[in-house]
Amino acid sequence: MIVPIFPLPNVVLFPKTLLPLHIFEDRYRTMTREVIAGDRRLAMVLLREGWESNYYETPAVHDIACLGNIESYEELEDGKYNIVLAGISRVRLIREVQQTPYRLAEVEEISDAICDDNSTDIIRRRNHLVGLFSRFTELATQGNYRARDLVPQLDFEALVNMVASTISLPVEDKQALLEMDEVTERCDVLIPVLRRQVETLILVRKYEHIKPADPTKN
Repeated sequence: MIVPIFPLPNVVLFPKTLLPLHIFEDRYRTMTREVIAGDRRLAMVLLREGWESNYYETPAVHDIACLGNIESYEELEDGKYNIVLAGISRVRLIREVQQTPYRLAEVEEISDAICDDNSTDIIRRRNHLVGLFSRFTELATQGNYRARDLVPQLDFEALVNMVASTISLPVEDKQALLEMDEVTERCDVLIPVLRRQVETLILVRKYEHIKPADPTKN
């Protein structure tokens, strides 16, 4: 399969998640316009470290990316776009076949290891993750959003990937999660990370009322 690749330094797309993007560079405006006119598919791929020196050429990218579909778009008066990209599946980049005006690559889809959502092991992991993520969203939004209302609609893979895309992590750590073949492994990595973030938010909420009378002084 030949698809456009969209290399960025700070974004990792996961299957079964949504990613809003603002398209402003000329080459990616061209790409977006042609993708919309075609099958609406492109691959989001993370740039490797050191991309700054030749960002406007062909900096190195990671081999594992995520195929996405442009679910919706808005073309702005100045030719820029707002799009929502829906993650479809992980892909491996085989070779690049075009560099200008934007990059095209041959890719192959990678399937996650199949897991039974109804197994005792998956249910246990799911419940643990749901509990932590619900607490995380309640603390992060001060009760304005409760993930528990949404997660019953999601299968295990979608739940894990939503958590991975939502919480704050270094982009290279998110890339490492994307590269994992086992959704259960991804979940097991996320649980302690999420637990630490919940503990941090609890402390923040506990002491946020303590503010100096004069913010310019400690």
